[in-house]
Amino acid sequence: MRLIAMGWALAGAVPESQAAEATAPAKAGPIVVDTAAAWTHGPTGIVLPAAIGAFTRTEVSQSDHGLADVSILYQDNVSRTALTVYVFRAGWPQAPLWADRLSQVMAMSAQRNGGTLAGPPSFAAFAPTGHVNASALRVVQAVQGGQWQATGAVVIPYGPWLVTMRMSSATLDAKALDAQLTTAAAALHVPAPAQPLPAAVPIIACTDTLTLKPAKHVGPSKSSNSLIDALLGAALAQSQGAADEAEAKGDATSEPPPYAATLCRDPSSSIDHGVYRAPDDRQRYVIALGDAGITLAVGPNTLSALLDKRLTYSATLTMFDKVMVYPAYASLPPPDQAIAALDREHPQSETSDGKSITIHP
Repeated sequence: MRLIAMGWALAGAVPESQAAEATAPAKAGPIVVDTAAAWTHGPTGIVLPAAIGAFTRTEVSQSDHGLADVSILYQDNVSRTALTVYVFRAGWPQAPLWADRLSQVMAMSAQRNGGTLAGPPSFAAFAPTGHVNASALRVVQAVQGGQWQATGAVVIPYGPWLVTMRMSSATLDAKALDAQLTTAAAALHVPAPAQPLPAAVPIIACTDTLTLKPAKHVGPSKSSNSLIDALLGAALAQSQGAADEAEAKGDATSEPPPYAATLCRDPSSSIDHGVYRAPDDRQRYVIALGDAGITLAVGPNTLSALLDKRLTYSATLTMFDKVMVYPAYASLPPPDQAIAALDREHPQSETSDGKSITIHP
């Protein structure tokens, strides 16, 4: 199962009207491919073989976001084990954050299939095929009762993209499933980044909780107006997207990407969403909505500080190929307020595919 913050299956993150507007004109559904040949994901160059060991590829499909979010299904009918590979653009595309989210969602998946998780998750960092550092993570859980004996996942970062693998088995125990996941991950050739990412370290809980008062929105700055504020916000999102793509293609600077930072999980997190921040940073956080790469990043707006010498806090929603900037706050809002605002407010600007910018006055 995949927990996606669209429609809003999770509690109001994205209004249905906005989701419908943001996803056109791509159409969800199967992609016609040669079942006997490898399939290459065009935007990334990642090759998905027709078979991985005993697993046979049965379907390639895309969501309403087109090739920015695809899934590839594999099946081993003998061991009754299912493997799904996802390739998608992600907000905060690092392995620790999304492996942590997947480990949280596994409990829900087990319950939906009539079982419960047995013991804590087992994490293991590894270097993807052809990579230098162990920037990827594998997580496995034993399951008691229900349809599955074990379930697990793999997260491999590639610039602004993530490759995740989900595997569940009715016959394999956790140790055997971990071995199958290891083999499956080794069969995928994800291009190595120009600048190696740090070794992945599983996320732990923060030692304290963000205690924040409700924040008020701010009006246009003295040196601009709401239209210019929206345009600048979109331009910043566009430039970050271009930098991420350049890093993935091997044209990167020595500056590490912001998503390489070490994070902890704030106690305000839930199965529906995770709140993450640097352990010593109380000025910003990123909310992972679901487990499929959708994030809401909230923190200081450097543009407003530069132009008007006042500190405001921006809220930026990243949903696959879309980046939406919402009205700024006068102070850092509590995570629940930032999430609830997505259901009540319209974005000031929207960037699509890192190219086109739409302004919402």
